[in-house]
Amino acid sequence: MRAKWWLILLVILSGGSVSAADQELRIAMVLWRGETEAETGFKEGLQELGYQTTFEIHDAAQDLAKLGAILHKISNAPTAYDYIYTFGTTVSRRASVVIGTKLPQIFNIVTDPVGAGIAASLDSPGPTVGGGSDKIGIRQQLDQVQRLISFKKLGLFFNPREKNSLIIRNEVHGYGREHGFEVIDFRSPPVDQILLQNLEMLSDNPALVDAVYLAPDSYLSSEAALIGAHLRKAKIASITQIRSLIEQGVLMGVAGDYYELGKSVATIVDRHQNGMAFEQIPVAHFHSLKLLINRETAEQLSIQVDRTLSADAELVD
Repeated sequence: MRAKWWLILLVILSGGSVSAADQELRIAMVLWRGETEAETGFKEGLQELGYQTTFEIHDAAQDLAKLGAILHKISNAPTAYDYIYTFGTTVSRRASVVIGTKLPQIFNIVTDPVGAGIAASLDSPGPTVGGGSDKIGIRQQLDQVQRLISFKKLGLFFNPREKNSLIIRNEVHGYGREHGFEVIDFRSPPVDQILLQNLEMLSDNPALVDAVYLAPDSYLSSEAALIGAHLRKAKIASITQIRSLIEQGVLMGVAGDYYELGKSVATIVDRHQNGMAFEQIPVAHFHSLKLLINRETAEQLSIQVDRTLSADAELVD
């Protein structure tokens, strides 16, 4: 954390601290697929805390070469910023390597920051890193949805190029072995229209699986309309923790609020600005979770939403 020389002098002469309203922050915001509700929450959270913040926004647009160029540019001028904000596992992992300790890193929407090598632990992330995780346990996710649907063959859509997706794949396969159902992999990297081919395969042969699980992944999120339309047309029950996918036609899933997580991550910056070391600031998580159910998809699949779920379920259109 760096402060301008005049701010340091003011603190010394006044013998006290400077309020957030008197502080100006410069943040390089590196995104993978454009701004999401997580960034809106982060920005508005800092504003509500009284900070005057200048954001320099860089969107890699799911292009690894472009991401590399963005990070190297920031790495060559770290004193131009107070923090680098990184969205998602791919961006956050690469930033931690390229930027290192040159600049404090605030990551967000990283499912497993420890497994991805971004944070040392959830309770004590590291000397120059802090942030938020969108992790929702596979057990918590699938235990909940199996109150409404059952399956013996679960198709798993994941992006093998994403560390996060590979971690989720291992967890789903482990859960399947424990609960006696088969997991069928549908590897869907962002090349050669493989995702579309997998979706068309299921549309032509819906009996291949009883249901589909979509791993949390930026690429799959960006293809929400395509995925939702195909799975709804094939009348295949589908599960995810990504709200945008459920809104576009995926049947259901336990999900958190990106906006609220963004605001929680803003408080990490505030605590750091007020002298707390990153090692003392645990990784932020969703405050609450809901079972989201797409109303139209449920009707097409003739699924009756149990009235006993009304307290923890939300129908989306």
